[in-house]
Amino acid sequence: MLAGSPDAWLAHFRDLGEQMSEAIEAAWPICIRPLQAKKDAMTHEDHITEHLVQALRRTKKVPGRITYQYVLLVEDANGNVSLSSSIDFVLTVGDDEDVYLAYECKRLNVSYADRVRNLCVPYVEEGMMRFVTGQYSNGLPMAMMIGYVMNGDSGRARRGLTKVMRSRTATLGLTTEEDRPSLPGMPTRFSSTHTCIPGHSMKVEHHLLPWP
Repeated sequence: MLAGSPDAWLAHFRDLGEQMSEAIEAAWPICIRPLQAKKDAMTHEDHITEHLVQALRRTKKVPGRITYQYVLLVEDANGNVSLSSSIDFVLTVGDDEDVYLAYECKRLNVSYADRVRNLCVPYVEEGMMRFVTGQYSNGLPMAMMIGYVMNGDSGRARRGLTKVMRSRTATLGLTTEEDRPSLPGMPTRFSSTHTCIPGHSMKVEHHLLPWP
């Protein structure tokens, strides 16, 4: 784990996060190109993430090593080790396996037969909450969420997330929320700050990647 307060590491994680953001913006068109023909077949988030990780590696812009499906192991009081869960992908930081920048990915604005479902609740409850509870990135100062906006309407996705997050302010330990500047056609970015259940503060950076 990190030596000292997580706050002291936040600037370093932010720098890595910004470098990764540039890499993600470069990788996204490469990622979706072979998936375009499959979009109407309900391309799922794991398949998209596999393509994104591969595209990130090929950009040569990643400031370190990416691990897809980063396995988290837990040990009980009797020393028995078991698989707890796995993070979609992480950027490892240094040689300590417990120090990483985690990326959790969810689909948003998915078209079903009857309507477009924004899926903002799963984004929050099955994505963000894993950081808030300490299941992922426990004790770390920063984490990342990626939303695959399947109908390309990032504005609608952002509004839906705002509504769901604010309705769960206490559960999320939400203290601040701030939009990042973004150019038209580029990923929508915003950040949120949380008081996590283990007791530390965490910054979560969000990238909403529009599917053209």
